[in-house]
Parts: sequence; structure tokens; C-alpha cells
Amino acid sequence: MQGKFPVYGLDLRSACPGEILESPHEVTVDASWRTMWQSAFPASSRISTSREYATGCGLDEIAIPVSMLLNMTLCFSVEPFSQTCRYHLGLENARQDAIVREGDTFRSFTRLDRMGNTSRGDASVIHSTHILVNQRGERVFSLLKRSYYDPIPEPVERESKPDQGENSNYFNGSGETLIDRFRTVESFPDAPCEELSIDDVILHPAVRPIGWTENLALSTIYRNTHPIHWDAQRYGREGIVVCGGFVQSLVFAICDRELRQVLDEVLERSSHVNTIAPEDSIGAISRVLSVEKIDAHLEAVRVKTLGLKNVDVEKELIGVEIPETLLDEQERKPSEIEAICQTQCPILSGRIALQAIRTIIRPHS
Repeated sequence: MQGKFPVYGLDLRSACPGEILESPHEVTVDASWRTMWQSAFPASSRISTSREYATGCGLDEIAIPVSMLLNMTLCFSVEPFSQTCRYHLGLENARQDAIVREGDTFRSFTRLDRMGNTSRGDASVIHSTHILVNQRGERVFSLLKRSYYDPIPEPVERESKPDQGENSNYFNGSGETLIDRFRTVESFPDAPCEELSIDDVILHPAVRPIGWTENLALSTIYRNTHPIHWDAQRYGREGIVVCGGFVQSLVFAICDRELRQVLDEVLERSSHVNTIAPEDSIGAISRVLSVEKIDAHLEAVRVKTLGLKNVDVEKELIGVEIPETLLDEQERKPSEIEAICQTQCPILSGRIALQAIRTIIRPHS
């Protein structure tokens, strides 16, 4: 007798624009999720560590970290969608759409927005929308993703499937704007909050890895079923790659101490440049692109961040001229970033893992 080997991920032979994929996972989040998350991704903004601060900001309990929601949204979709993906190219417009509480239960859905083969025809790029929905049918998080797949077989041009019944409703409308909740706060609790100015370049001191055991545990609890993140029998320990969502979350966590107090954030776009393996050290540098006063109590700070791979920021980057082109508003191809590093900043050659722009909302310092 021969066994049947199950196959997961997107089937390019039948996939169509407009199709909505439902994740098989349904998970209830309790306090242990936050504890485990913050053991790997340090938090400095009190809204996700202090009940007193969170209630002083108008919430009824400690906020669930935004990065937790982003990774649930991404990882839950691996089994029905990205387990057949070659590369994760980037994210856009990732934002929290509703208040989340301990005890909430989450499901995720993925909609195929655009599909097409590359000009060379040796691969395809798929644009998709990913959402996280709670037990009340409310969309609580959403993001756009670009992914690199094998070529789409003929016919490449396919009829759209825009109507997916009840599941289509989750993608409609613009969720709740969390900033409206904070605008009603007359004064925020006292907490450390450094003033940020346009063109500040911050060398974030913290450098830390995602360990081998941490990577396995996070991949398991967040249902990231792609074997390249955990199957050392198939890929060897040297072939394991840390999930891009975890890399991004650690980069932002490293930034948090210098940017606090972050109340809310919107990821404008991010993309990965060099892969991260378990035990690689992750660091970060950031540039403040703009600071805008929202009202008498709140400001919006737009930040460009580079995640770094195996760089001792304190010993290697103090006094080093960082090319402005690495920290401007443009999203650059990995090859372009590497060319800039080799000619203008060799110490960063092959050592930039992530580029990201986000807007953070925080109280005035």
C-alpha cells in the first residue's frame, strides 16, 4: 500500500482573483499569549504592559500588542495560502481595526486581489488582503501582502470570483479608527516619553536574537505550518528561516524603548532584504520622517526603520555615516540596497534584514 501525502497552500491551477480562503484555525487568546509574546518581543510602551496606564488611556484592560495581531493574521493564513509560496515580498497598510480583549476568539481570511506572472514567466506575484475576525464577526486587523509564487499555469488570465457569500462582508468597510478613542482622553497618565524631531536618526541600543527554541514555539502557537520555519529534518538546522512577521515584530520591539509611548500604529509598508536564521542577532536603526500634532494631546510620528542582522550597533555604528538613501521614504529592491551599502556603507553590506515605514500615535512628550 502507498500512503497519500497531503498538500497545503494555494493551488495555482485553480486559484482566481476575488477568491476568499478561510483558515482552518480558530484560536482563543488568554493572558498566557501576552506573557509568551513579551518574553520574546520586549515591550516598553505601557499601554500593553500596565492596566493602570491602559485604563488611563480610555481602555478597559491592557492592550493586546499590535504585533501579536499582525502575526496571527499572517500565520493563520499559511496553511490555506502561503505554504506553497516561494518568498514573502512585503506588507502594506497593516492596521488594527477594532479593540481586542483577552478571551476573544480569532479566525482569519485571505482574499486574492491580483495575480500575474512576472515578465520572464518564471514566477508569479500574488497580491492579497488578509484579515483577522473575532467571535462577533468583527474585523479586528487587516493587511495587504505581496507574495512570490511559482508561475501560474495556463490560463493565466482568469475570471474573477468577487462574491464569496458571508465571508465577503468581512472585507467591506473601514474598521473602527482607534485614534478616536484616544482623542477623548483629556490627559494621559505620566510615563517616559522622549521628544522626537524630524530627521532624528536613532541607533537603537538593543540587539537580540530569536532563539532556536523560541522560533519553534512561536511557529507552533501561531500556526505557521510552513516547514521552512521549523522542519530541520527536511531543511537542516542551517536551512531554517525565521518567519518574516516575527523578524519584523522583534525589530519594532527593539525600537519601542526609544519611541515610547506608542498607543497605536499603522504599517505603511515593509519588505525583507536578507533572511534571518534562528540565533541571528537582530538590531535596528530608525529615522524620524515627520512629526505632526494631531490635537492638544496626541502626535503622529512617521518613522523609517531598518532591521539589522548580526550588527553590534553600539560598537559598529556609532560615528558611522549612514547613507540618506537607506533611510529615505522609498522602498528599494534588495539589490539596490546592497549596491548602496557596498559603495557607501560597507559595514552594512549583507546585514540589512528589513525596511519599514510606519506611523505611530503617541502622547506629546
